[in-house]
Amino acid sequence: MNKVYIKHSVVPKLRRFTPWVYANEIDSSLEEFQSGEVVALFSKKDGFLGTAYVNPKCAIFARVLSFGKEEIGKKFFHNRIKRAIAKREALLSQTNAVRLIHSEADFLPGLIVDKYGDTLSIQINTAGMETFRELILSTLKQLVNPSWIVEKSDEHSREIEGLESKNGTLFGTPTKQFELSENGLTFLVDIEDAQKTGFYLDQRKNRAICASYIKEGDTVLDICCNAGGFGIYALAKGAKNAVFVDISESAIEQTKANLAANAIETYETYTADAFTFMKEKKYKNSFDLIVLDPPSFAKTKEQASGAKRGFKHLLMESTKAVKDGGLIALFSCSFHVGKKELLEIAMEVSHDLKVQYILLEQMQQDSDHPCLINASASFYLNGLLLRVEK
Repeated sequence: MNKVYIKHSVVPKLRRFTPWVYANEIDSSLEEFQSGEVVALFSKKDGFLGTAYVNPKCAIFARVLSFGKEEIGKKFFHNRIKRAIAKREALLSQTNAVRLIHSEADFLPGLIVDKYGDTLSIQINTAGMETFRELILSTLKQLVNPSWIVEKSDEHSREIEGLESKNGTLFGTPTKQFELSENGLTFLVDIEDAQKTGFYLDQRKNRAICASYIKEGDTVLDICCNAGGFGIYALAKGAKNAVFVDISESAIEQTKANLAANAIETYETYTADAFTFMKEKKYKNSFDLIVLDPPSFAKTKEQASGAKRGFKHLLMESTKAVKDGGLIALFSCSFHVGKKELLEIAMEVSHDLKVQYILLEQMQQDSDHPCLINASASFYLNGLLLRVEK
C-alpha cells in the first residue's frame, strides 16, 4: 500500500475524524497515484492517520475508509455492510423501504444502497468504490439475499470522478412496480425509472411531521410534489383537498397512481413549472398548508446565490397564497442552501411582505440517512415548518 503524506496543518482535521482530504492539503505528488487506489495517510511529523482511497482528478483527493490500520477487503466490506443493516432494524419493522447504506455516514464513502422489499437499488459514485464493485455486490447478495439488484449510478459525481454512468439490472429479475408501505399509506414505486434511487425515503419523517398539523377540512398545496407524498399524508389526516404541482408529467402520473392506491378522490393536479404556476394562479389566502420541496437548486457553491433567489421567490408567492395562521413547509436538499440560509431567506420575506413567521419545526433527513457530524455536507436536507401571521 502506497503512502500519501498530508500537510501538518491538516492533521487536527483528521484527528477529529473528518473523512475528506482535499488535493491542496496533500504533501505528495498527486500524479504518483491511480484513481481508486487505496493508500495509507501519513503525516511526516505525526505518522499514520488513516486508510483511504484517492482520486487525483478530484478536488476531494482522498476519502477515508478507516482511521485504523485495516485491510480493505472482503472482511472490511462484510463488517461495514452488516453493521449498516443492523442500524436499520428498528426502521425495517415500520416500513418495507429504507436506505441501507448512506455513504460517509456508514463509513462507506461513495456507496448508496436503498432496500425496497427484497430489491436493492444502488449507486456507486466514486472511483474508489468502483474498484470494489464485485466485492460489494457479492457481500450484498450474501447478507441481504435480494431477488433483484438495480444500479442507478448516474449522478454528476461519477463524471467528476472520471467515470461513465451505469444504469440497469445487475442481478435477478426486475419488478415493474413496488408497493411501498409507510405509516399506513401505500406508494407505488417504479424503481427502475423513478427519480434518484427510487423514492424520497429521506423525507419519511418530515411527511409525518407536516401531516401531524393537519386539521379536518384543511386545504393543501404540494409544490414540486414528485410522487405526492406530503399531500397524500395530509389528505389521509383529514384535509378536504390537495393541489399537486410538478413540472414532470411522469411525476404527476405517479402521484395520481398513489392517490388511487390510497382510495383518495378529492384532489387537483397540474403539470407545470412551480414559478410559472404560482405567478399565473395568483392564489390569495387559499391554503392551510403549503409544501415547497423543490429539487436541488444549488449543486455547487457557485449556484447558491441564484438558488436563494429562487427560494425567496417561491416563499413570497406561497406566503401570499397561505391563509393567515396557515403553515408553510420549506425544504432545501442542497448543503449549499442549509438551515441558516433558509432562515435568512424567511427573514427577508418577512420584512418585504410585513408578515411574521413562527418557527414550529426544524426538519432534516430521516434516521436511515444519518448525518456525520464531522462532514458538514452530510447535512444536506433541511426544512422549516413556519406558521404565517399576517
